[in-house]
Amino acid sequence: MRVLITGAGGMLGAEVAERFKQAGYLVIATGRKPSLVPMDITNPQQVRQVFDQYRPEVVIHCAAMTNVDACEHHPQEAYRVNAFGTELIAAHCQRMGAICVAISTDYVFDGSKGSPYHEYDTPNPLSIYGRSKYAGEQAVRALCPRHYIVRTAWLYGRHGRSFPHFILEQVQAGQSPSVIADQIGSPTYTADVADHLLRLLTTDCYGTYHLTNQGPVSRYEFAQELLRLVGLPVNLLTPLPLQQWQTPAPRPCYSALISWRLEWAGVPTMRFWREALASFVQQLKSSPQEPPASCQS
Repeated sequence: MRVLITGAGGMLGAEVAERFKQAGYLVIATGRKPSLVPMDITNPQQVRQVFDQYRPEVVIHCAAMTNVDACEHHPQEAYRVNAFGTELIAAHCQRMGAICVAISTDYVFDGSKGSPYHEYDTPNPLSIYGRSKYAGEQAVRALCPRHYIVRTAWLYGRHGRSFPHFILEQVQAGQSPSVIADQIGSPTYTADVADHLLRLLTTDCYGTYHLTNQGPVSRYEFAQELLRLVGLPVNLLTPLPLQQWQTPAPRPCYSALISWRLEWAGVPTMRFWREALASFVQQLKSSPQEPPASCQS
């Protein structure tokens, strides 16, 4: 099966490309890096050309503008990438008869619920990033009936610079990083998302899914567990209230996700966040590498 991946140079896209190749799929990895098939998802002619040349049967759409504060400063660019770009991908999936797998975010919710969001909760994004991603979701639903919209959250992995990398860099440099103590979410290991995408594609149960590691947790508690796993003192961290963390874009204070639909589709729920983080740390210890720069959320 031919699987085209957008944003294959990013943290999740690179993980998905690697995992799908290992599973025996013919992967067309697209993006801006020289080693990838060039495709700007906002360029209609280029998108059409790539689809016509490779004729994918499945498209996993990971490409996005994910820097939340940059989206707030540049709303037109955020909508161009996250909404218009997704519209192009979904439309060409429908034209080709391909399944569209669109990656979305917990930031489509406003955080006011105070408990984990399931797939049938009503989105109400606070930021330009969240609104532009939700516009992309709506485009996929309208343009390509054979779709999986996959919301995930607080991603970290070995193919990009993420929150755990930042914490470890700061602590190892002798600093005491300030970490938000009252923002609750679902930190998620990219390797687990890639594995579950493989399983989801076998179901033919199209629709919206939440793919996150289980268990709501604060960024502060998550960072504490990270330091514990690598053998560093947890008191090196400084807790900080969300209201004191001044950023251009508002963040939901509680955006943890749960999935109802995975079980209904016959797919196992994802493992708990502590277990996933332990696997990530073990991977870091076994093959340390300098992570490339990546947009933050």
